[in-house]
Amino acid sequence: MNPIVKTIFAADPAAHVFDGRVYIYVSYDEPYTNAYDSMVCYHALSSDDMQNWTDHGRILHLENVSWAISHMWAIDCNFWQGKYYLVFCAIEKATSTFRTGLAVSDRPEGPFTDCGPIDGVEWGQDPSLFIDNQIPYLVWGARGSILIAELHPDLKSVKSDTIRNLTADIHGYEGPFLHKYKEKYYLTFPALDGETWPQRMCYATADTPLGPYTYQGVFIDQYRGHSGTIHGSIVEFKSQWYAFYHSAWGTGSESCRSLMAEPLSYDVDGKIEMITPSLNGAIAGSGSTIQILQAEVAERAGGKLHGTHLSTKRSGFSGSGYVTGLTQQEFGVSVLAQSGPVVEYKLSIRYCSGNADRFNRVMIGRHLFYNGKQNLTYEEYINRGTLFPATHGMWSEILIGRIVLQPGDHPIRVSASHTLSSGEEGIDIDFFRLTPLNEPDIWYRP
Repeated sequence: MNPIVKTIFAADPAAHVFDGRVYIYVSYDEPYTNAYDSMVCYHALSSDDMQNWTDHGRILHLENVSWAISHMWAIDCNFWQGKYYLVFCAIEKATSTFRTGLAVSDRPEGPFTDCGPIDGVEWGQDPSLFIDNQIPYLVWGARGSILIAELHPDLKSVKSDTIRNLTADIHGYEGPFLHKYKEKYYLTFPALDGETWPQRMCYATADTPLGPYTYQGVFIDQYRGHSGTIHGSIVEFKSQWYAFYHSAWGTGSESCRSLMAEPLSYDVDGKIEMITPSLNGAIAGSGSTIQILQAEVAERAGGKLHGTHLSTKRSGFSGSGYVTGLTQQEFGVSVLAQSGPVVEYKLSIRYCSGNADRFNRVMIGRHLFYNGKQNLTYEEYINRGTLFPATHGMWSEILIGRIVLQPGDHPIRVSASHTLSSGEEGIDIDFFRLTPLNEPDIWYRP
């Protein structure tokens, strides 16, 4: 059902399939702003059924990109030589122009570490990373043009002699995405007809990635609830092709956008058949979007370690490690949850401990949880927290409580409520889970 995600506002979905899951990499719209200038970070979401989604949280933020000053706009990600590479755009401090940046991660859900701007890309807006026959290509928008070039194997620069300006043939100027279908290369992009808004999603085809490309027309035309801009991607998942894009469904705002997906088909001649946005979208029926916030990547995803450290010694963790060392009062870890509309969530934490029950403080913002109780026992009052039962070395997930989150950023912190004696074992933290309990009040419907 569209929008496919109702818990954040996001745009520019770039879709890929890694290890049997579909991932979409999206730019993040700050809730209820009125300008794209406020965009400062990215999210990754994934699904194994195109209906229920996991929001992996913030994967890269402006504060972690030393060369950039603003405008974290459209992105893409792909797998190359054993790692996952994110290409993104931002305005550079030194020149006040758009540059295309490169970031890397060992895992598809990130978070990503900035590697700096890609050399040889002038005015690098809305980049896309395409891999074909073990050759990497970059496609990007540049001052009203769409360009493509082959990248060097380290992805840090383009091969200047391969740069091609495709705009004269296809009439596009931003938001390119490249995919392959039956030995043909399909370049999709938003375009304007006579500079009349809103944008429509168009495509062109070629026999080689560098072209030349032949314009084929519009496949998502104007529709009710359009956000003015349109930007997206096409991917095959479990033998079905899908088109991802964004709209103003949910808010009616051009700068607080919603993620959309529709089934996509090709006719016998390989032309993309027209798509009309629908409430059913890619999959009929309602799904859900949970946030899974890994503790071990907190410091790279908007959170912080408070006197604790990372470890991989204990088996059974879900990500790349876990946080340990909650043995002293207020030692713990915080992660960042981001919410779009007002949503009520239940919060749970996956943890592991020894043979003793432990009290720990769990807070979202200024809200402290007390095992869901109003009338506390004396011990609960003294420890000021939630009782984490002993797990005897096994990982377990504990329900912390329910809370309504307003639009914006929400730090979630778990920390020891008191200092343990020498040799006593605190809990280890794997991840935080936020599960929505209600569909947000979407006041705008197409």
